Amino acid sequence: MKVIVIIAFRGNEQLLRWVVEGFVRQQLPPGLEMEVRIGGDGCAPPAMAGTGSISVLPMSFERIGAAAVRNRLLQELPGQPEDVVIFANADARPKPNMVQGHLARLATLSPGEMVIGSAPWELSSQTNSSVWECLLAHTPMIFFYGQMRSGERYDFRSCWTLNLSMHLETFRKAGGFQEHLRPVYYEDLSLGFHAMGPEHKGVFFDESIRVVHRHPMTIDQYLDREELLGLMAPVVARYEPAMFAKLFAATSAQQLADLYRPWVQMDLSMHRWVYERLASWASLPAESLGTPPMRSQMLTTIYQMHVPLKRLAFRLGFLRGMELADDVHWKDRQPASLWKSAVAT
Repeated sequence: MKVIVIIAFRGNEQLLRWVVEGFVRQQLPPGLEMEVRIGGDGCAPPAMAGTGSISVLPMSFERIGAAAVRNRLLQELPGQPEDVVIFANADARPKPNMVQGHLARLATLSPGEMVIGSAPWELSSQTNSSVWECLLAHTPMIFFYGQMRSGERYDFRSCWTLNLSMHLETFRKAGGFQEHLRPVYYEDLSLGFHAMGPEHKGVFFDESIRVVHRHPMTIDQYLDREELLGLMAPVVARYEPAMFAKLFAATSAQQLADLYRPWVQMDLSMHRWVYERLASWASLPAESLGTPPMRSQMLTTIYQMHVPLKRLAFRLGFLRGMELADDVHWKDRQPASLWKSAVAT
């Protein structure tokens, strides 16, 4: 058996080195070989040295999207069905026992099941972080780890490729990633959807298998991310209609678009107020939230307050995405900060 780590890369070389260093320092069982495969999506990853039984193989591709990059990294691999694939992010550094944890947990599961580990958000300081960082780290603004229970199984919606493992055979039977879902988003859920279907809970969550997610993000960048998620949803409707119907409880993208058009014109003054309040809270030190019990309540309150703004960004992106759903437009799928223009009116 061999372990293959797959990382799609487009961005910060220094951050990538920090991540790969974590893999090179893994505590592996004797005799196990591991290869870290890094695919540059329209860029060239830096050369990095492995050690002992751990090798690092950077590869460059034209700009094709994260899904296609991951497929290319695995399609030429003469692997065995029992080989283990670990999907990782170029901004998530593994704890020293992360790989061992995946191997041990996979060995207890049924064929075709996957393991998802946790990815705690890195704070800039354990003693002097901001309210905004705490929101990212401790609420479901980005991921939903806090709403999952270690030791339980989840469906395809929890198939996130920043700390995910499966056997190579499972990946190949699922047909790999849907390459039309590009540049990013939903391609990991699509893999899970095809691997286990819409209902089966085959993603086992083990909170002890950890990576540290280093992804500084401003409020504006966060809302742009939501806009891009919305923009990509009509792409899902076109190329993965069954998954779209399950994710959004809608029969078509047009059905949602017809609902969203009047909604995005409503309560814009409220959205502006929410944005201003969120920005005023964000820069404050975390101690402003009070003692731990009060802090949890305050974070929940601020999170709930911001949800209409989050939905506005998603819906505006969705409506724009209706025009970009065909793959010929994939390079134009970038956020345009439409939410900002809306709250400024």
